[in-house]
Amino acid sequence: MKKILRKFQRLIAKNFFVSPQSVDFSKSFQEDLRLSESEFVAMIAYTENAFHIQIADNEIPKLRRVRDVVKYINANG
Repeated sequence: MKKILRKFQRLIAKNFFVSPQSVDFSKSFQEDLRLSESEFVAMIAYTENAFHIQIADNEIPKLRRVRDVVKYINANG
């Protein structure tokens, strides 16, 4: 999962101008990383493209923290 986390950190840092080090397992997208709703939707799309996965619409509300996305990618990628 560390490889997935590192790739996800780079993806977030590149697209949302945050430092990769600030993207750790415990961070929430809205409260800690300050992503707006539209940025969160874009993050989902970037993640799907980068990891070649499709995130089901009913799963998206469950993805509130970095760890949630990394675990999802690990289980479905």
